[in-house]
Amino acid sequence: WTQQTSGTTNAIMSLYFVDEQLGFAAATGNVLLRTQDAGATWTALTPPAGTSIRALHFFDALNGIGVGIGGDIIRTTDGGDTWTQPASPTTNSLLGMHVAGSTVLAMGTWGTLLRSTDAGQTWYTETFDLLDLYTADLHPSGMGLLVGEARVYRTLDFGATWEPVQIGTWHTRLNKVSFGDDQYGASAGWLTQGGFQNGVIRTEDGGRNWTNVSAGNSQWLGVHLRADGTGWIGGGQGANRSTTDFFVTSQNHPGPDVAVRCAWTFDADNAILAGGYINGGMYRTTNGGSTWTHTSVGNASIFDLYFPSDLVGYAVGEGGIIWKTLDGGVSWQFMTSPTTAEIHSAFFLNDTLGYIAGNGAHRTTDGGQTWTYLGGVPQFTQSIFFTHPDTGYAVNVSGLSVITTDGGNTWNSLAAAPFDVTIGDAAWVDGALIMVGRYGDVFRMELACPAVAVVPAVLDLGTTFCTGEQPGVQWYLDGVALTGDTLPCITSTLPGNYTVVTTNALGCVSEPSAPLQVIGTGLIALPENSPQVAPNPTTGLLTLKFTEVPSRQVLLCDAQGRVLDVLRSTGTRMEVDLGDRPAGLYLLRGVDRPWSVRVVKE
Repeated sequence: WTQQTSGTTNAIMSLYFVDEQLGFAAATGNVLLRTQDAGATWTALTPPAGTSIRALHFFDALNGIGVGIGGDIIRTTDGGDTWTQPASPTTNSLLGMHVAGSTVLAMGTWGTLLRSTDAGQTWYTETFDLLDLYTADLHPSGMGLLVGEARVYRTLDFGATWEPVQIGTWHTRLNKVSFGDDQYGASAGWLTQGGFQNGVIRTEDGGRNWTNVSAGNSQWLGVHLRADGTGWIGGGQGANRSTTDFFVTSQNHPGPDVAVRCAWTFDADNAILAGGYINGGMYRTTNGGSTWTHTSVGNASIFDLYFPSDLVGYAVGEGGIIWKTLDGGVSWQFMTSPTTAEIHSAFFLNDTLGYIAGNGAHRTTDGGQTWTYLGGVPQFTQSIFFTHPDTGYAVNVSGLSVITTDGGNTWNSLAAAPFDVTIGDAAWVDGALIMVGRYGDVFRMELACPAVAVVPAVLDLGTTFCTGEQPGVQWYLDGVALTGDTLPCITSTLPGNYTVVTTNALGCVSEPSAPLQVIGTGLIALPENSPQVAPNPTTGLLTLKFTEVPSRQVLLCDAQGRVLDVLRSTGTRMEVDLGDRPAGLYLLRGVDRPWSVRVVKE
């Protein structure tokens, strides 16, 4: 990369090049720039006074559009020499823009989305929930994604309608995560400034997808789940709730006067909550949370609990403190610690062999009587755990993960830390490393094939079916592999049941997807806004007649949905020449006004 002189010290917020030479830039404040020599020099333009543009797009060398702060919309028809400012349907700031043909999406603060189907001449307004939206992308098929603060929405009709795909917890700092088995898990965290969402999420598919839990807006800090579905969460000012169904539902209980930072569940009646800093210690209930018995550790705080068996357990925390119980938490004894640094995580393979981590890590082989320092574990480790006596993992607050294959004697980097994250906890789930943290972030890294193969999701787009990108994709019709159909999308040409099997980068083969049934062999009935197409079948030349405003762009696709050509219509009639193409089935699709027609070349 070569640094160029822009002529401004304001932050550049948007950049758009029409070709290799002609480009435009928008910066904070009332700054627009143009280059005509591939960025070697930049000239200041004169946008309407008071505007501050966050996104730019040019349809050609002359016609462009910009959106920005306060809902401002600006347009040019002379390559940026002059700009007009048409009325905007919103005063909310527009932070991003995406253009597909003549469809324009502009999105911004407070869940605002503007949509235009005539290159920004007129706009339709849609409001989602109150979190900011940043960007979108539309595929020529009409499928697209819209994303923002812990929000992912999907459209199948070029943005006319949207459905939520993932609704996260942007204002939640996830502090703990726990899995009852390979599929069911929950994570708890506290709400950060400006938040209004609940701080508990749950998963039913090994951490691949998560949903919010209705558990009251509390400052949640700790969570623990068992394989039978029982579990507990705890938080600020003693807030706590229990569940018997993996947090599908939960019940509130009176709590101890302490910030609950971790939990351990034995069954629906028996559990231990622990925390601090004031009134720090372990709190035990034997009556489903009605009352609690306190073992004090002073004004220190317990950060983690681990019970390798129902009787033997360990509590670790502030200042390197370690406490141990031999009777299921009825009584606790103070243990000599190898460190005065915070201990954030404890894990035991059995009653005597275990690990603690915080500012580095230590191992005990005698139930905490003595400890050995383990080099190679990063500082500020938030979680340490083992899947085998030899194989273990540690994750620190920045998301750096390390692995050992010799019981902790040596550690090697597993993966670089994600950019700009703060991790609260991590867990191993059925071959995958799960990390949770700030902004409701959940990271999942698959390291081994799951015990139960996944079932791939498939989008039904009418005549086209699509699954996610994977190194290996194979489509089937009635259980028979379709030769050559190895792309993420397929267009159905024969009746029957369509399924797909995928293979990921680790070589893990999925189960077949749920079958999608196609009935009938005739051509599909034309949608209301489809053109008349004749002759069909054809030996070469097709004529399309539109009864309404025509689509500006028409896609010519093969039978598998792959785009072969992008055609442009200028009136209510257009011709498509298939003369040089091989005989077979083709698909014509509108880009700006969604429709599709199958045609046969003889």
